[in-house]
Amino acid sequence: MPTPLPARAARARVVTRLRDALLTGHAWTYAELARDAACTERTVRNLLDVAPEALGFAVSRTKGADRTIRVRVADAGHRETIDALASELARDMLRRIFPVAGTSLDKRARARHAREAQIVVAVRGARAYDERHLQALRTWLVAASERPRIPLRFQYDGSELGERLVWPLGVVVRDLARVYLAGVPDDTEDARDVRTYALEKLVFPARGLGIARLSGDDADTPPSGIEKAVVEQAIDLPFSVYPADHGDGVHVKVSFDARQAPHLRGRQWHRHQRAKDLADGGLELSFGPADLGESLAWVRQWGRSVTVLGDEAFVAAVRKDGGPIVPRR
Repeated sequence: MPTPLPARAARARVVTRLRDALLTGHAWTYAELARDAACTERTVRNLLDVAPEALGFAVSRTKGADRTIRVRVADAGHRETIDALASELARDMLRRIFPVAGTSLDKRARARHAREAQIVVAVRGARAYDERHLQALRTWLVAASERPRIPLRFQYDGSELGERLVWPLGVVVRDLARVYLAGVPDDTEDARDVRTYALEKLVFPARGLGIARLSGDDADTPPSGIEKAVVEQAIDLPFSVYPADHGDGVHVKVSFDARQAPHLRGRQWHRHQRAKDLADGGLELSFGPADLGESLAWVRQWGRSVTVLGDEAFVAAVRKDGGPIVPRR
């Protein structure tokens, strides 16, 4: 019989195997789960007792006619899809962002890939999230899909540290390098006021997940119009995760010299972007409205190969920024 697993890494491996088994949607006995996770039945029962914290989802236990208890994901018909989505997100496209135990390909999978087409996702500057971030992401996805809607409460280190109460809508993965939780804050009167919360800025307690589901009197009612709220229409994707119509939006107009222009043709930064080829081989780009801070960061990266043409507010901000950009007078 397998021996108990004392090490943290071993426990993480057991948790991952338990999660993967349960997310198949099957009903499992304690013995089957113990065999699959290579641990004792006692370890299985202990982890299932704290399933929401350890696995990121609740489980149900049912005693059959043979008097054997079988375990499966609670409300499996609904949660299986969401949990499988989050797991695939971590295991495949974002395995470099979520380097948690069990997400690397096993030997048999590597052997299969050796005979098949290979797909590699390389991400520069990606955040390295941990197991708690993955659990929080799963909790957010489940809450965003449930009806009636479920609000979540969590501690967040934004412009100031504090508690947030948010009605989840979904998730934004930006440039395959950073994950944002998208939802409507409880204190807004307009569901179009979608906010994004960087996953790495969630504040976790010493123990537990740190993101709580609310129900009953604690939940209140969601903001009016939330059923029609669409994340992509509420924020300025792909250019920014901040909306551009909150008083600090600018219309960017720039030109790139002939040396830089060939590397920029065909690239899309903003959904309202326009491009025009110049007689000297350069390229003129214009788009907006766009968040001022994001626009400054974007134009700063091009050094002296770019000339800022407008709008007036953006030109003034570039001058004040004191970067290497020389706006045309």
